[in-house]
Amino acid sequence: MPRQHRTRSNKHRPRRHRQGRVQLLTVFLLLVAAVIGFFAYIFVPYHLDYLNMKEVVKSSALAWYAHVEEHASREKFRIAMNEKGIEYITAEDCTWEKRSELYMVSCYWAVDVYYPGTDYFKTLEYEVGAEANQRGGVEIY
Repeated sequence: MPRQHRTRSNKHRPRRHRQGRVQLLTVFLLLVAAVIGFFAYIFVPYHLDYLNMKEVVKSSALAWYAHVEEHASREKFRIAMNEKGIEYITAEDCTWEKRSELYMVSCYWAVDVYYPGTDYFKTLEYEVGAEANQRGGVEIY
């Protein structure tokens, strides 16, 4: 079997791929992605609850308008909260108010979000409300 000799052009050809070396940019981007994922894991569920609460107060205001009874609205609120699985917000965090032709339901709540493994926390405050008028129109604020 003939032996192949290395020529000068083969010996000094630049490498296309660096094998065994870690790219600093790749490590940095993975670290940034991990930090973003960590904060999303902590804070996003509470923001999703806020978005769900918009639906809950809207349906509660519509139930009040449709049945003309505050009790019906509170019952709709309780059922919707059970369906959504939101346990830390209660009816005591909300107010039902009728102003002339408007049926208003508004909720305000605050939640302390602890960073895992520490005693540090961030307080998140949310407020959402809806008002239904006599024509059945609903405005969410």
